[in-house]
Amino acid sequence: MINHTVCKTTPSHHVSGKPVYKKKTRPNAKLEDLPQDVLCTIVSKLPAKEISRASVLSSNWRYICGICFYKLCFTGAAGCSRDSFERDQYCQYMQKFIDYVNVVVQNCHAKLVEEFYVKFEFETMLLDHLNNWVNFAVSSHAKSIAVYLCPIIKRRTDVDRYVFPFHLLNSESSMSHLQCIQLSFVSFRPPSEFRGFPSLRKLDLEFVDITIKDLDVVLSNCGNLKWLSLVRCFLNCELKLDHLFSSLLHLTVVRCRTTRVELRVMKLVTFEYDGDFVPIVLRQDSKLDNAHIRFDEANFQDAFTALLNGIPSVQNLTLEITWQRLETQFPLNNAGKFSHLRVLQLLMGVRLEEVDKFPFSILRTAPFIEKLEIHFAGGDNSWFVKKGSGRKYPEQYEYNYLKSMYMTGYKGAIGQLEFLVYIVENAPALEVLTVEMAQRLYRDRFSDMYKKMNLAEQQHALSEVLCKSMLSSKVKLCVM
Repeated sequence: MINHTVCKTTPSHHVSGKPVYKKKTRPNAKLEDLPQDVLCTIVSKLPAKEISRASVLSSNWRYICGICFYKLCFTGAAGCSRDSFERDQYCQYMQKFIDYVNVVVQNCHAKLVEEFYVKFEFETMLLDHLNNWVNFAVSSHAKSIAVYLCPIIKRRTDVDRYVFPFHLLNSESSMSHLQCIQLSFVSFRPPSEFRGFPSLRKLDLEFVDITIKDLDVVLSNCGNLKWLSLVRCFLNCELKLDHLFSSLLHLTVVRCRTTRVELRVMKLVTFEYDGDFVPIVLRQDSKLDNAHIRFDEANFQDAFTALLNGIPSVQNLTLEITWQRLETQFPLNNAGKFSHLRVLQLLMGVRLEEVDKFPFSILRTAPFIEKLEIHFAGGDNSWFVKKGSGRKYPEQYEYNYLKSMYMTGYKGAIGQLEFLVYIVENAPALEVLTVEMAQRLYRDRFSDMYKKMNLAEQQHALSEVLCKSMLSSKVKLCVM
């Protein structure tokens, strides 16, 4: 019924502890000859930096440091939730879980714990035990602490959470070892005098009760932070932090009800945002490798312009808008460009009446683009053949670096066809053009309709139109 895992490092060559005997001549004693519990006590007194240095001296030292570090993982059995039991049975099950954890924690007393992980439904009878377990992990110099809790009543947000015990982190030494904190369904409210986690590298918060002020306090002294993830942490305000994140590499903001995202970063590599359409400004000098942006609903042109102003240094951009509004023209009154953008992926939920309004000219903001993907998803069961009134192409503009074009959800709309022709005629370096009738963005509900529409005829018609345009014989064309 209960899963619990205890792991410790054990190399193939075992160095056993041996007593030191007194002899008339001075013995040639070594540190590794001491009993194992004594070795662990000695190692536990060393700072983390010294332990790391000692572990590279020799294989014996690596073993000595390894035998003292434990990885503890405690999770409730899958499917064993409050809904699965009567009240008395559930209390018995929870008590068994508590007893298991307490026994293991007691057996690991005076040992060094590298990781401490607990996952269970939050019940008030867990409160004191959770505090004791966190205290144990901190006093054992744990590098990683993960507390994944969930409400007993699912989909309820107005219930009490476990309050993270900041009072147990009342000394600098207790915080100096922490490198990773992962919390779910927890209230994270640091005291005003809290000075942050100096060694923290990863902070992962999901469904955590925290304010922007609290977050600023927690991150105030995290100069080594490399990973920050906020998922369903309802800030209801701007996510704007003024201090510089000099080491941050990965940033995730998902469903946080924020009205703006603005951070000062230096080395950010990946950024993920999912939620309402809000201004996003990441101030940094270096290039941003990957950005995945998902807006619930937005005007496509406004969203694209906002990203052009907020993350102009991105190299690979995925923009998904669940339901978007398109305008006939895309105003190019903004002189900025995605000068580093090489890969652009657009995932578009489009209404029937707007399917021919795709803004051709947005590509002019990405002069060095090499790979373009567009994934359409219609909002109804209509096949869009010959839908749309058609319009004149924008002025010619060569995309000299574009080598690959991939479109899914093609339904024969005039706007889709015009865009494909436009790409063919303005991409002299094009090598591969792939057009797929099925849609990739959402679950495809139109397969039966495709069979009724004589799909082969539509494929032939599209291939014929593209081949009659300025499609080079060197281009590999695939229509499916």
